[in-house]
Amino acid sequence: VGTWAGSDSKMIMVQRMMDTKFGPSEADLAKHDYTKADSLFYTKIYVVSFRENNLNYTMLAGIVKIKGVYYLSLKPLECLDNNGKESYELDGNKFLSTSTIARLDWKTNNVLAIIFFNGDQIKKISMNGNVRINYEYDSLFDTFAITASSAELQKFLEKYGNNENLMKEATTISLVRKL
Repeated sequence: VGTWAGSDSKMIMVQRMMDTKFGPSEADLAKHDYTKADSLFYTKIYVVSFRENNLNYTMLAGIVKIKGVYYLSLKPLECLDNNGKESYELDGNKFLSTSTIARLDWKTNNVLAIIFFNGDQIKKISMNGNVRINYEYDSLFDTFAITASSAELQKFLEKYGNNENLMKEATTISLVRKL
């Protein structure tokens, strides 16, 4: 939680979901019988915000530890223009969002590397049958998306999460905590 600076000097704000407009309101909490699992969900999820290309991006972030390695799951929440309007809304319909998974490498308490997997490598090994994970591929548009369940993704990360070939030429973001 806090303000982080990327290697490109971009400022990134990380907040607990409960401390943002995306957390349940007092009225929502009063209406429902939340379980211990629900409270864990709400208290362990974060909201990540940053500005790029005159757009304000907000993502939902969750951290999981698998076999001693931390992974980050990111899912877009909104992308607002300078007028506060959703940039990816088409004819009143929100865009279909997917999530992204990255490995987290803590260098110190205040320095963090986010290493995204190389999607082309995952596509290649999946389509060659070298990995058992559910996916969809559209040859017309050459689009590939993993459609695996959370349990399948966990097994994939247990087996391949430290495979350096899946991170070769992948995007890495270095962050330094500012506040």
